[in-house]
Amino acid sequence: MLGALRSLTWRLATGKGVASLRAVAQPSIPAALTAGLDDAQPLAGVDDPVRLRRLGDQLLRLYFAQWTVEDGLFLDLRSARLGARGDELVFAPNGLWIRLRPEFRQGMLALYRSFYSDDAGAFRGALRAMGLLPDDLPADEADRLVGLLRNHFGVDQSEQRFSIDDFKRSFDELFEFFLANDYKLHSDFVFVGFYLVTLYLTLEQGGQAHDVRSICSEVLLEHPPGADV
Repeated sequence: MLGALRSLTWRLATGKGVASLRAVAQPSIPAALTAGLDDAQPLAGVDDPVRLRRLGDQLLRLYFAQWTVEDGLFLDLRSARLGARGDELVFAPNGLWIRLRPEFRQGMLALYRSFYSDDAGAFRGALRAMGLLPDDLPADEADRLVGLLRNHFGVDQSEQRFSIDDFKRSFDELFEFFLANDYKLHSDFVFVGFYLVTLYLTLEQGGQAHDVRSICSEVLLEHPPGADV
C-alpha cells in the first residue's frame, strides 16, 4: 500500500503518464478526455436537471468504461475535473491514476456484468475468483456477504440516487465483515474505494436519479466476459 501511494503521489505531483494514458483510454471512454477545462462549462455551474441527468449518465458510462482499459484507471472523478460542452461531458484527468492487477480488474468486470445481468451464479463465481468468497467461509456468512454487496451496489438500480453518506455506511459494513472474517485485502480495493467516493460525490452534487442497470449493460454487457475494448 505504501509503495503504491508513493507512486501515486509522484504521478500526481508530476503528471507523469497522464497524457499517454489519456491517449490510450480515449477510444474506450464515452467522454472527451482533455488536458484542461478552459473551453468547458464547470460541471458545478450546470443547474438544468435534464442536462445534469444526461451528464451524470455520461459520468457513469465513463466510470464503467474505464474498467475495460488495461493500461490504467483515472481515479479522480470529482466535479473539479469535469466540465460540459453542451450535453457532452468533458474530463480532464490528473495524475491520480493506477494500473490495477489484471486479475482484479477482470474480477471487477465479471462482478459488474453478473450483478447487472442478474446472474447469481456468475456473481458468486466472480467473488470466488477475486478471493472474496473463500471455500472455507460458512454458508450463512457467504450469503451475508452477497447481501451486503447487493445493497452496496444499489437496490433501486433503474432510478438510483447517489448519497455519499449511504455509500460510507455501506462500505463500513463491508469492511466490518472483512475484519470479522479475517480477510486480507490487496491495496487495489482501497483505490477502488477512492474511485467510487469521487463518483458518488459528483453524482450526489448533481442530485439526479440514474438508470445504472441500463448504463452498465450498455457499456459492459455488449463486450464478452474476459475481453477488453
